[in-house]
Amino acid sequence: MEAEKILEVKGLSTSFRTERGVVKAIDGVSFHIRRGEILGMVGESGCGKSVTSQSILRLYDEKYQVKYGGEILFAGKDLLRLPEKEMQKVRGNDVAMVFQDALSSLNPVFTVGHQIMDTLRIHQGMKKAQAREKAVEMLRLVGIPSPEKRVDQYPHELSGGMRQRVMIAIALACQPKLLIADEPTTALDVTIQAQIMDLILDLNRKLHMGVMLITHDLSVVAEVCSRVAVMYLGQIVEEAGVNDIFDNPGHPYTRGLIRSIPRIEGEREKRLYQIAGTVPMLSQIPQGCRFAPRCPRATEACRAQMPDLVPVSDTQRVRCWHADGAPA
Repeated sequence: MEAEKILEVKGLSTSFRTERGVVKAIDGVSFHIRRGEILGMVGESGCGKSVTSQSILRLYDEKYQVKYGGEILFAGKDLLRLPEKEMQKVRGNDVAMVFQDALSSLNPVFTVGHQIMDTLRIHQGMKKAQAREKAVEMLRLVGIPSPEKRVDQYPHELSGGMRQRVMIAIALACQPKLLIADEPTTALDVTIQAQIMDLILDLNRKLHMGVMLITHDLSVVAEVCSRVAVMYLGQIVEEAGVNDIFDNPGHPYTRGLIRSIPRIEGEREKRLYQIAGTVPMLSQIPQGCRFAPRCPRATEACRAQMPDLVPVSDTQRVRCWHADGAPA
């Protein structure tokens, strides 16, 4: 029996007002995350992964900057329809987020303990002494040594890996049902990256929470994710189980990403594979399939009409006119 869906995104669109007019950064994105599941979201920079994650929590200025469309269903409620006061109760409590850069995300003038305690006092109504005790417990949970000492230190006194652990401690303090981790290992060395990913995987198993993992690192996806959504230029172009993505990718873009992974075996003189071209600007979205200008298999049909995201098996959906698994 499959676990319950804790998040279901239906036809999400996110449009920004700019000096050049309105640009749609996210266009018709639909996916779900089940309890205890880790969904990987991959794609090149500028494809809309972070915008999708921040749209779920409605972190953009809705009065002047952004307009949302579609549905984001969480615990039976559409988050896009909630009043801001109700949405504040969801952020950090039921749905938490770990951002890319811990140093810029943590407040430099408050101790790390104070910042964990703030979350607990706002969402859980804890008294100061109880919140401090819980903050020490959370630092211990995420593997920070001497948590009784670290709780009174400021962000600049900690290493990059420790700061990222503090961010995870803040995110998990209220035991959320869903954790969104946006490039949680950016700018960390390889050893610390592995430790942070092991920590997220361990906490996912212990707390049975859903995780949305945004990353460029396909090796991490292969290691920890059960399903993968591949994004390109504001749309999901493929969604499948992790084995399907690596063994039988259906979209030319997915195949390009996988071919770009450096391998130990092979000719050393041979150049690493790279997908031709770059991700277009949002103001220059091509007609038809958005990947067509870079796709080696593109036909006139691809350039003329946008394909839908359709099932090609029970576990795989692909947005491509040639979604037959044939090699690029």
